[in-house]
Amino acid sequence: MEFNDILNVLLGIGIGIGMVILYAWYQYQRLKSHIDRMIDEAVTEKSTIELEIEVDKGQYFCYNSKDKQFVCQGATALEIRNAFQSRFPDKTAYLVAGDPVTVEKFKAELETNENSSRI
Repeated sequence: MEFNDILNVLLGIGIGIGMVILYAWYQYQRLKSHIDRMIDEAVTEKSTIELEIEVDKGQYFCYNSKDKQFVCQGATALEIRNAFQSRFPDKTAYLVAGDPVTVEKFKAELETNENSSRI
C-alpha cells in the first residue's frame, strides 16, 4: 500500500467519525430542546390558570377555560384578584376568553386599580 492510500483511508475514517459525532450532537440538541419544551409546558400548566370571564347581574364570574370549572367571582376586578389569590396563592391567572366587551372592561378596571395603587 502506498502512503496516499493509507492517507485516504485515515481521512475517510476521520470524516466518518466526525459525521457520527455531528449526528450525535444534533440528536442531543433535538432531545434537549424537546425536554425543555415539555418542562416549560408543565411548569406553565401548574403555575397558571387560563380564565374565561363572564358578567351576570353586575358580577364577574371566572372559569377555568380548560375544564370550565368555577374559579372565583366578584363585583370588581380588585375583588376578582383578591378572591383568586386567596384561593390559588401559588398561581397566576390570565384571561383567554370571554365576551370582548367584558374582557376590555375588566382589563381597563385592572389597569385603573394598578395605577391608583402605585400613587
